[in-house]
Amino acid sequence: MIKKERKIPLKIKKLAALLRRLPTTHSKYREIEGELAKSMAGYRGEQSLDYYLSLLPDQDYLIFHDLRLPHKNYFFQLDILILSASFFLIVEVKNISGLLLFDHTFHQLIRNVNGTEEVFPDPILQVNRQVSQFATWLEQNKSPLMPIESLVVIANSTAFIKSTSNRSGRMRRVIRSTNLQEKIKFFEEVHKSEKLTKKDLRKISSLILKHHTPYNPNILEKFCVLKTDLLKGVHCPKCAFLSMERKRGKWICPHCSYSSKDAHLSSLEDYALLLQPTITNRQLRDFLQLSSGSIANKLLLAINAPHTGTTKGREYHLLIDE
Repeated sequence: MIKKERKIPLKIKKLAALLRRLPTTHSKYREIEGELAKSMAGYRGEQSLDYYLSLLPDQDYLIFHDLRLPHKNYFFQLDILILSASFFLIVEVKNISGLLLFDHTFHQLIRNVNGTEEVFPDPILQVNRQVSQFATWLEQNKSPLMPIESLVVIANSTAFIKSTSNRSGRMRRVIRSTNLQEKIKFFEEVHKSEKLTKKDLRKISSLILKHHTPYNPNILEKFCVLKTDLLKGVHCPKCAFLSMERKRGKWICPHCSYSSKDAHLSSLEDYALLLQPTITNRQLRDFLQLSSGSIANKLLLAINAPHTGTTKGREYHLLIDE
């Protein structure tokens, strides 16, 4: 049973919004573009496991996607957490192409694509650390002691996996997506006795969901982008031209002549993702490049957003999903 569904992470939404709002000539544009591509690859890698996870019996497993839990003064993240009555499983997903060499001497992952090498942190060490952090978190929250297994799943089917040591037991935890169900069956054989009741699992599940804190980075600060660097206006939903013009209750694209009544909604989402979750009439006029305060007021009232303050200084709360 899926207890926490996978959603597009806020980081990806913010990176995409930032690219929409920066000129391609901006000094940080390519760096942000690369970060978005890397984040999307990771997200799609996790998505690729959905079929194999769907093969697990709903009544036996609770599945959580993209968890972020507190640990001391920091947080730790889990791509996939699977709970059962007999064991817990942490799955770290890597969607990396090329020749992947697990270097057990220096604890690193080396990727080779067309002769070009790139070094990544050792995902086996990474998932070991997650096991330790999650075990500590469970103990601090007075949860029963449970066996915690871990896997590194290589989601890219074209990746060629190698290891510097044929004897290393560490590689037993590295599998391809297609082997996930078989590996979970192996863990079932190892951990046959049920240690938790259905009530215990529900309690732990509620605790996990209560403490989950989505990663919500200040994306402008992360890439040293100034607010004044951001492009203003309303993008055309059809050709992406910036900016559309407001005429007779519609947004009209001067480039392709496409018209829309609600093209501004995506711009308000960009505003919430990049700047702040509240907006005033004046701020809306500035960001959407509107000259009329009454039109801005109508747009704000139409979105039916919660608001605070008096009419003149009223702030509307723009809601964005996790």
